[in-house]
Amino acid sequence: MIIKKKLTLTALAACILSPAACMRVENGTLFMSEAQRPEGWPQITPVGEVEVKERPAFRVAVAEASTGSDGEGRLFGTLFRHIQDRDIPMTAPVTMTRSSQGQMESMGFLYENLEVGSVGAAGGAEVRDRPSATVVSTGLRGGYSAKSYANGLVRLKSFLQQRGNLQPIGEPVYMGYNSPIVPGFLKYAELQIEVDAQPHTELPAK
Repeated sequence: MIIKKKLTLTALAACILSPAACMRVENGTLFMSEAQRPEGWPQITPVGEVEVKERPAFRVAVAEASTGSDGEGRLFGTLFRHIQDRDIPMTAPVTMTRSSQGQMESMGFLYENLEVGSVGAAGGAEVRDRPSATVVSTGLRGGYSAKSYANGLVRLKSFLQQRGNLQPIGEPVYMGYNSPIVPGFLKYAELQIEVDAQPHTELPAK
């Protein structure tokens, strides 16, 4: 596990020093890949588009903002120390939630699979298991800001309003695929909302 973690950190450093080496096109979208995905994770959603897809069950270590003012870098640092101390491989994406005022509320690092580690409080974070879900997802380009989150949320709400068979469940989750060191114009993210897909209601015959 230690060797695997060193290889992951080496790959991350190589991406930072030479971004072109990690650039690729996935699902029609230019994308900077810095870390492996959790097992079974779907392809990214194209920037500016909305799609419905299946998200697998996953295990995630979550750090909560203590005052509502903890920035992206501070929460990222807490979680990075969490995985370093436990020899947990780095994966992408990183989950983020925001308040209605746009403040960062939490950040989460996804584990490679459900067999890695165990649930419970550990090292300034809480490890949780999330079930598989159907989600609506939109791809976003740029820094992980409150404005980017708001723009994605408008797009998802508009999509859902036109599809009455998709009922939203819970709060939106922002998923960042790049580290804080990557320039904002290269960063990619998804905003997702879990949905319950209801069958279309047929009108009674007259």
